Amino acid sequence: MDLAVETQSLSKAYDGVQAVDSVDLHVPQRSVFGFLGPNGAGKTTTMKMLLGLIRPTSGSGRIFGLDIVSDSPRVRHRVGYLPQEPRFYPRMTARETLLFAAGFFFSGPADRLEARTEEMLELVGLAGKADRPVKTLSGGETQRLGIAQAQIHQPELLILDEPAAALDPLGRRDVLAILERFRQTSTVLYSTHILDDVQQVSDTVAILNRGELVAQGPVEQLLNGSDKVV
Repeated sequence: MDLAVETQSLSKAYDGVQAVDSVDLHVPQRSVFGFLGPNGAGKTTTMKMLLGLIRPTSGSGRIFGLDIVSDSPRVRHRVGYLPQEPRFYPRMTARETLLFAAGFFFSGPADRLEARTEEMLELVGLAGKADRPVKTLSGGETQRLGIAQAQIHQPELLILDEPAAALDPLGRRDVLAILERFRQTSTVLYSTHILDDVQQVSDTVAILNRGELVAQGPVEQLLNGSDKVV
């Protein structure tokens, strides 16, 4: 099985407190991987270690075979990231926001950036609101804009931190539908504390509690009552 993400005993401690304790993740390529656990379980810390934003205390991790510490700059070119609380320039429009982000990754004629921006606006359902300031968008629309920004450079892996947790049921449905569409082109690793979200779109799930990996495997296996970590 080809893996997008693999960790071995990945751990992080802060002042003697173990935030993440010996986590072994196996995220298959071209899958939607749900990272499930209550708030404070260590999901965000794990994601930040994968992204190279914080260094592990011990253990290791690889993304497409690249070490998350020594190869961090190369890893980031292949990953798109949505933090739990994305921030945008409120007076910029959705289109301007994506054009600005695309400018960091694409070179060449302006129409290339514009074409990619229009493609992403259409994909996340914001084409009709592309010229509205970000500050006028709803919570669900803002999250969809964040997903579009994370995907603007066509990354092989998307890491999304609680992309739907703060939304109403309709907003959550829209965001989960977008994650489902990315299955054909990218690997999606997203965190959530909502079991129903995992059941709807995930192929595989890992359950984290108090920094420890409780279970990992196909969604069907875990829902059938198996607690084995595979």
